[in-house]
Amino acid sequence: MENLDMRGMTFTQASAVLTGLSGTAKTISYTSNPAFILDGKFYTGDTCSGGALLTADDTTGDAYVSLANGECSMFVFTWNSDGTWHVSQGKVVKYADVVNGAAALDFPAIPYDACPFAYVPIRHANATAFLFGTGNWDQTGVTVGTVVNCATLPQQPVTAFA
Repeated sequence: MENLDMRGMTFTQASAVLTGLSGTAKTISYTSNPAFILDGKFYTGDTCSGGALLTADDTTGDAYVSLANGECSMFVFTWNSDGTWHVSQGKVVKYADVVNGAAALDFPAIPYDACPFAYVPIRHANATAFLFGTGNWDQTGVTVGTVVNCATLPQQPVTAFA
């Protein structure tokens, strides 16, 4: 029998209930003071109601990669040890490739000091590109997929846009 090794685990202790990804805003909201574990230590996040989207990817430190017509990407929301939230973007893929099974929506690499609490796929279908953190949720051609609140990220990429 193998022993379960739980040292250094990172996960959210309760659903953050991420909301606000719609309308003319560039904001998000979630339940107040979320509790989470980073590398086995307890932390508490900040309250977020109408929090302005960031314009830099937490993983790369660079601006997000814009979505051109027919493209989609996975976005992962995280907390860090000071309790503030951040977002990391997965690779950009063609929506048609996801639909026909030639590609999947991969999760981005997450910084060591970050705890995922939600993820959402976003696709774009318009000649004017969409840039996360800059474009509004209701920008023409933008489809925000189903928000998935999570304790940690799944092991496998998402193979269907929902």
